[in-house]
Amino acid sequence: MTKRHYLDELNEQLYFLSGTDREDVIREFESHMDDTQAVRKDLSEDELVDRLPPPASIAARYHAEAKESESDGGDRHGNGEQTKRRGWAGFTLNDLGSMFRFARSEEKELSGTAEDVERVEIESISCDLKTEPGNTFSYRIRGRWSDDTVPAITRNGGRWRIDCGLDADRLELVLPASLVELIVKTVSGDIDAVLPDESNLTAKLVSGDLSCKGAGGVFAVITASGDVSVDGRSTDVDVRTASGDVRISGSSGDVNVASQSGDLSIQGVSADQDVKIQTMSGDVRVKLKAGAAPEILAESISGDVSSPGERVGRRPVSNTIRATGGPGRVHAKSVSGDVTLE
Repeated sequence: MTKRHYLDELNEQLYFLSGTDREDVIREFESHMDDTQAVRKDLSEDELVDRLPPPASIAARYHAEAKESESDGGDRHGNGEQTKRRGWAGFTLNDLGSMFRFARSEEKELSGTAEDVERVEIESISCDLKTEPGNTFSYRIRGRWSDDTVPAITRNGGRWRIDCGLDADRLELVLPASLVELIVKTVSGDIDAVLPDESNLTAKLVSGDLSCKGAGGVFAVITASGDVSVDGRSTDVDVRTASGDVRISGSSGDVNVASQSGDLSIQGVSADQDVKIQTMSGDVRVKLKAGAAPEILAESISGDVSSPGERVGRRPVSNTIRATGGPGRVHAKSVSGDVTLE
C-alpha cells in the first residue's frame, strides 16, 4: 500500500469527524510519514506503510477518544464541543509518537515456553494471532516496540496473560491439551485459531476477522465488523456481530448467532440441536444433516423464505414457514434478507 492509499483509507475510516478535523488528522499523519521516510531512507514507501497500524485501528482509537470526551461533559468551562474537537483532531492518547517509533524501528521478538498452562488471556490493538495445538505451551511475539511499549507477559499459576501493547504485529501460540480457555480481546488484529480438543474460546474484536477450529469446546465471539468462521465439533457457539459475515460448520451443540447486516450460514445441523440465527438485512442459510427433521420456524419480513418442501406445511404469514419435528429446533429469521433451509 502506498502512502497516498493509506491516507485515503484513513480519511474514509474517519467518516465520523468533520471535514476540518479529518483534514487536520490527515495532514499530521502525512507530516509524520514524511519525517519517518527522511530518517529511514532504507525503507521503501510500501515498507514504511506496512509498519503502521491499519487505518481501521487508528480510526477506532479516535472514535474511543471522542466518546470519552463526550462522556466527561466538556471542558472546565462547560464547552463540550471544544473538548470533543480536541479529542478528535489532537489524538490525545499521545500515540502518534509511539506509532512512528514503531515505523522507524527494526523488528524484535519475544518467545518462551511453559508447562501446566490452563488459561491464556490475550489483549492487543492490531496484533494478529495464530494458534495451533501442541504438546507444550509456547509463545512468539514479533513487532517493532520501544522500551516503553514492549509486550507485557505475566503468569499466575496456570493462568497466563499477554498484553501485546501498541507495537506488536504478530503473536504465535502453541496450546497444550491442558488448556481450558483462550480469551482474546483485540481492536483490529485477525485471529486464526486451531484449539486443542475440549478447549473453550472467548473473543472480542472490533474490526478483525476470526477463524477458529476445535472440538468439544464452547466458542463465544463478539465483533463489530469482522467476519467469523467456526469449524469443527464445537459444543456450543454464540456469535454476536454488527456487520460481519458468519459461517459455522460442524457444531454439535446449540448455536446462537445474531447480526445486524451480515450474511449468516450454518452447515451440518442435526435433529437434536437448538439453532437460533437472525439478522436484520443479511441472508440466512441453514443446511441440515441428511435425514434431520428438527422443528422449524423460518421467517422474513420482506425476503424470500424456503425450506425442504417434502415435510413443510407451507402457511405463509408475513413470509413464515413452520414445520413440526424434533427434538431440536431451528429458528432462522431475517428482516429484509432471504432465509433458506436445505
